[in-house]
Amino acid sequence: MADKDVETWIPFRPDADDLKRIGDEVAAVSDIQKTLVARHEDLRCPDRVAHQYQIAGSKVVLVVDESLPAPLHGVGLFEPRAEHVGVGRISTGVGSPHLETNPDFLGAMLAFQTKDRQRVDILAINDAAAPTDSHRDFIDVLHATGESAGAELPLVGRWGEYDVFNIVAEQKELAEALKNRMGWIKAGKTLAHLTKQSIRTVFSSTAYQTYWTGIEEIGGAAGKLTLVPTRDENAKPEFRPGERHLTEEWRRRQKEGDVEFLLYWIAYLDEARTPTKTLTDRWEEGHKERVGVVRFPRTDPDSGEARLWAILASEMGANPGNWVHDEANSIKEPATEFGVARKIAYRKSQEGRGALEPRWYESVFETGEIGPELARELKRRREEKDVAGHTSWSPSR
Repeated sequence: MADKDVETWIPFRPDADDLKRIGDEVAAVSDIQKTLVARHEDLRCPDRVAHQYQIAGSKVVLVVDESLPAPLHGVGLFEPRAEHVGVGRISTGVGSPHLETNPDFLGAMLAFQTKDRQRVDILAINDAAAPTDSHRDFIDVLHATGESAGAELPLVGRWGEYDVFNIVAEQKELAEALKNRMGWIKAGKTLAHLTKQSIRTVFSSTAYQTYWTGIEEIGGAAGKLTLVPTRDENAKPEFRPGERHLTEEWRRRQKEGDVEFLLYWIAYLDEARTPTKTLTDRWEEGHKERVGVVRFPRTDPDSGEARLWAILASEMGANPGNWVHDEANSIKEPATEFGVARKIAYRKSQEGRGALEPRWYESVFETGEIGPELARELKRRREEKDVAGHTSWSPSR
């Protein structure tokens, strides 16, 4: 652990002025949603500004280990040997549907509820660093992805085709949009970092990968959580693997058995090894400690029950601000400025797309079942989008 002489982590405690300022800085989320719908013809209604397209969604189970790091012990979900049923989701990163062979992040959402009915969401991406160092830069990136959504080269194929030329068109427009917002130098650095992070997906045969959260506070300590596959089975995909190859591979995988991850806590050490200011730098994690097992249970993706869980994962909202920071649950805001911005931005995104209100599915976390009333509402919402031609997951479903 860090020596006493080394710089220590100081949590961000926002006041009312901070919350207003940050809220103003992320207010453009609503406009970005409208831009995405206007520019991408497969979006027929406002949707997520990030992680819009769903690769997989189902019931998920967290089994907490008996032995836990001291800061986590007894806080929120982390009761020794506790078992929590929740909703899991795997997605692509940007806010519009696209081929799964495109450069992009992959995201994981795990939504649970404590025994005291406090919602806890674990949100992670398949890279150990954040896309940008500040939330203001990240809003610029979201603006740019919205402005480049649906870009195509003339007389070249569109949605549903494995088309490298449209990737070039999108990347060109993304670079131009970033340049207009950040200037050439900063845009160039940002695009290089994003490319390094997102190119992994191009060379992936599966979404069964390692995922990292942002910085979290728990029990007076800072750290990150990471989901690590029990087996490293990612490899270079076959030539022309198909535009839905990650979705199809996950469906096969979950039909054959449980999809299992080990959950680890990576404790903050010091700014040199675990930076909290330069978020685009990776953390050292040789000291990570296991805290549990996350399991997407075996299921038949074509069954009616599995479809309902997938619709629930798509229609519900999640928020990185859904977290328990201390045993008394007395800290109500994330402990970083970036985290506060994400909390506000996610809330705005959910309001803008009319996400399913939590009251509809609170009982799911306690029973592990989708009741008749919720089932009817999920079917209604999905049918409405299907009729409109809105794309948010694989048409094969």
